[in-house]
Amino acid sequence: MTTTERSTVVTEVDTATHPTKTDDRIARFRTAETMVPAIAFAVLAPLYAVMSVLGHRQLRTSGFDLGIFVQQIASYSQFRAPTSDLLGTGYNTLGDHFSPITALLGPVYRLFPHAETLLIAQAVLFALAVIPISRLAVQKFGTVIGIVIAAAFGLSWGVQAALNFDFHEVAFAMPLLAMSMVALVRRRWLPALAWALPLVFVKEDMGLTVVVIGALVALWTTGRTRVLGVLTAVWGLTWVVIAVKVIIPLLSADNSYDQGSKLPPLGEGIADTAHGLVAGDPRAATAFLLLAVTGFFALRSPLLLIAVPTVAWRFLSDNTNFWKPIYHYNAILMVIVFVALLDALARSHRHGQLTARGRNGIVAFVAVFAVVALPFLPMSRIVHAQEWTIDPQAATARDISSWIPAGDRVAASNNLVAQLVADHAVSVFPQRATDSTVPDWIVVNRERPAGWPADESGDRQAIDRALSSGYDRVYEVDGIEVLHRE
Repeated sequence: MTTTERSTVVTEVDTATHPTKTDDRIARFRTAETMVPAIAFAVLAPLYAVMSVLGHRQLRTSGFDLGIFVQQIASYSQFRAPTSDLLGTGYNTLGDHFSPITALLGPVYRLFPHAETLLIAQAVLFALAVIPISRLAVQKFGTVIGIVIAAAFGLSWGVQAALNFDFHEVAFAMPLLAMSMVALVRRRWLPALAWALPLVFVKEDMGLTVVVIGALVALWTTGRTRVLGVLTAVWGLTWVVIAVKVIIPLLSADNSYDQGSKLPPLGEGIADTAHGLVAGDPRAATAFLLLAVTGFFALRSPLLLIAVPTVAWRFLSDNTNFWKPIYHYNAILMVIVFVALLDALARSHRHGQLTARGRNGIVAFVAVFAVVALPFLPMSRIVHAQEWTIDPQAATARDISSWIPAGDRVAASNNLVAQLVADHAVSVFPQRATDSTVPDWIVVNRERPAGWPADESGDRQAIDRALSSGYDRVYEVDGIEVLHRE
């Protein structure tokens, strides 16, 4: 008799001889599978929101990307095409990335027209992902492991890195992907496909993720469900082609799909990536952290294949920013590796390849990794009193925003844009070639130069040009200089 069969017999005997005891156990289990996800969400959502809003008030947000999304969603809230003057005068943001799903925040922004609205919405969307993941963990392995997985995922480095960097459309992918992958683990094929379908509207590359989900369902099923898996894969690939070859080029400034990077020939890219992983460039660090967060056990699940498209386009790109374990690029990968971990644990137990002690050891490693990493991650800042104060420059930028007339146009340093963008038509300073506007006001951070789109020397030269072309210096405090054109 196998271990599973013995467990079943014991349960049946216990049910027959101690019905009240068994009923109590079932009741506690059902309570746990509801309460653990609910408490995890109730803790993480405000924690994420606090971290993001405090970062905004500490001047760690920027025009690129929070300012762009504020302008985009403000357009949706006014029932206009999504535009951002930060990208270029009247630039349609669907010509930059295909992310129409952000229109869902239009009504919310109309009620609360502030940059913080997007940060709080992102916090809620990220926290929603913990609900299906922790519920699956509780159902499969019990309350304690459910709590550990909820905390380890919720505080993972990829999630924190994303929340530490402005707002991004990937927030919508978090709950959608979590629901889809959890349904895959439960072998509920139709919900898995249904939750995956909207991912194509999150960003143009997410269609490739949908392709893999559809392909897995087609591979693991037969009949009508297999056909639906194939159609889902076709749906994902079709939207990738439409977005990259039609929509984005049609609406972009130069009629092309250009994200400031390029993919080399496949063979060359694979060779370069392999060399980088061996040589220890940022790709190696990212790959190590992606797998180490689950004690490398996620490798035992085929669901890890869902991460391949995201990892591939990033590692093959010539843009080294895509290689790093920072920014928002690793958020959805946290969903994938943690669900893959749960799937691997369940598969290994089902096939008799992992004892309860071995499973507990893996989960203990995941918990230790999360705890050890925490002091080095952005969320650790909130324990410091200084984090709860408003940066003097952020306060000054808000004061400046309050006395600039509502209809006036502003050009501002990238690290000041997010403080002004909800109240004014804003472009970045120094003005880019795509910006044809003539701002009424120029707001420059001289004390802490943004470093982009120009360095400190470039800022100085741009200010000199402005002063010689009709602007006057009217205000200077806390290292922020304000120029005005009559």
